[in-house]
Amino acid sequence: MIRAFPRRTKLTPRDELAFVGDPPLFIPQDPGMPVRISVAFTWDIAEAKRLQRSWSRFYTDVQIGGPALRSPVYGFKPGRFLKTGAVITSRGCIRQCKHCFVPDREGGLCEIPITTGWNVLDNNLLACSRPHIEAVFDMLRKQPHEVHLTGGLDALLLEPWHVALLQSVRLRSAFFACDYPGAEKPLERVSDLLSDIKRRQTKRCYVLIGFNGESIIKAEERLERVFELGFDPFAMLYRDEQTKAWSKEWKDLQRKWTRPAIYRKKANKRVERTEAAAHP
Repeated sequence: MIRAFPRRTKLTPRDELAFVGDPPLFIPQDPGMPVRISVAFTWDIAEAKRLQRSWSRFYTDVQIGGPALRSPVYGFKPGRFLKTGAVITSRGCIRQCKHCFVPDREGGLCEIPITTGWNVLDNNLLACSRPHIEAVFDMLRKQPHEVHLTGGLDALLLEPWHVALLQSVRLRSAFFACDYPGAEKPLERVSDLLSDIKRRQTKRCYVLIGFNGESIIKAEERLERVFELGFDPFAMLYRDEQTKAWSKEWKDLQRKWTRPAIYRKKANKRVERTEAAAHP
């Protein structure tokens, strides 16, 4: 099967049957080979439809699907449209967050068969049953690579037995989520539970900014609080199905808080200035 994508991301597969954009000069010569165009983002739907017409010049079975088009969860085969190492072991979520598309597109939580990988992308892994989560970590312990949990872990659900599982693998990064004002509170508890896990590039946190009229000042205050709690923030500007033109000030804030080297350096300078003022 040929897989085509409107754009390349960090998770786009790179094998010989994965393509980004229009058909290149050299393509498989079997016109009956199925082509599947995967669309992750709604703003790529128009481009995906154009690619369908483009690929249909060479192949008879060209179809579009993916999260942006609400493709069915049941029957989903993890890994087909992701690069090697990326794995999904559940779909959907137990939450009904207003800023999130998952409840509408994927529905409630659904555990699926576990396949091999070391970068887990589940929407809410911690909402899965204990046997499923333990099976995921059994799989992760067998991997030759460091483990990344980049789907976003639910701070409200973390328990000590989860922490023991995190400590049982070669953990490279674990992302939590702080998507609304007040979400810093459960993150305080997570910070205590993870106190034995080193911070540097391991304890990370997605921070949604600019949602529901949030000001830049309030957004940065939340980002700074997440950093103070021992997590490296990763700022994400809110984007719905409509394209929104964010100001340069907002974009600069996001840029700063997606680059740990930048905000760590500035934080260290603040500490130095504070200590100098305290001991003139």
